[in-house]
Amino acid sequence: MKLMGMIVPGCLLAAAGLAVGLMLEYQACRNLDAQNDDLRRQLSKMAALAAENQRLSHALAQAQAAQTSDTPTNLVTNPGLQELAQLRSQLNTLLQQSNDVATLHADTHAVRDALEAARQSQRASRMLHRATRDAASSAPLEILEASYGTDRTNLDVSAELNDRVQGASLKTIAGNQLAGDPDYGHTKDLIVVYRFGGQILTNQFHEGDMVVLPPESP
Repeated sequence: MKLMGMIVPGCLLAAAGLAVGLMLEYQACRNLDAQNDDLRRQLSKMAALAAENQRLSHALAQAQAAQTSDTPTNLVTNPGLQELAQLRSQLNTLLQQSNDVATLHADTHAVRDALEAARQSQRASRMLHRATRDAASSAPLEILEASYGTDRTNLDVSAELNDRVQGASLKTIAGNQLAGDPDYGHTKDLIVVYRFGGQILTNQFHEGDMVVLPPESP
C-alpha cells in the first residue's frame, strides 16, 4: 500500500509535468508561427521596395539618357521634355490663331473700305439724280438736312432720305439701314429738316420709328 501511495503521486506529478511541457511547447510554436508571419510580411515589403527601387532607377536612367539624346523615343520618356514639347505646340497654336485674327482684321478693314467706297458712289449717284430731277421740276418735298445718331456721333443721311422721296411724300424706317450704325450699342435719333409747301419744318424720330413726311393727318 505504501508503494502504491508513492507511485500514484509520482505518476500524477509526471503527467502534470508533461502537460505543462506540452503547453509550453504549443505556446512556443504559436510564437514561432507569429514571428514567421511577421518575417514573411517584412520580406514581402522588402521585395516591393526593391521592385519600386528598380523601377525608379530604370526611369532615372531613361531621363538621363533623354538629356543627351534627341530621339523622339527619349523625348517621350522624359516628362519634363514632354511637357516642354506640349508647351511649344500650344505656343505655335496660339501664334497661328493670332495670325488668323490679324488676317481677319485686315480682311474686315478691306471690306469696310469697299463698302464705304460703294456707299459714297451710290450717294454721288443719288445726288446727281436728285439734281437732275429738281432741275426738271420743282420738288414739293425736299430734305434739306438729316442726321442719324447720338449726341456723341452721327451720320448725314439727307441724300439717303431724298433718294427715298416718292412724289410728295417720304416713308421709311429710322434705322441703321439708312447708312450704317454710327454709335453701336446706343439708341439713335433721326432729325430731319425739310421743305414742304414753301415751309421749312423739322421732325425727330427715334430708332425704329416709322418716318412719314409730311406727317399724315390723324
